[in-house]
Amino acid sequence: MSETSKDTVKVRANSPGKYPILVVELPKGGLRATYFETGYDPERGKTVGEEWLRDNAIGRHSFVAVDPPAEVPAPSLEAYVRRELLGEA
Repeated sequence: MSETSKDTVKVRANSPGKYPILVVELPKGGLRATYFETGYDPERGKTVGEEWLRDNAIGRHSFVAVDPPAEVPAPSLEAYVRRELLGEA
């Protein structure tokens, strides 16, 4: 198991919809877009930058900023999506 997969990440933004995309900040810095299809695994996510988050995700694609960022253990990101974004028990 990699370091990222056991650490706490900060959820900075999410997309709306049935399969939300999360933008998370890694413990050692840097942002990753994480996806339902990969179980919200930061290691399998796409590296993105602050500018992309601000101008593209939030600016053009209706992502919602999480302010303050939610601190979530990386292995619990899927549970976070189900509980906080989809309203599942």
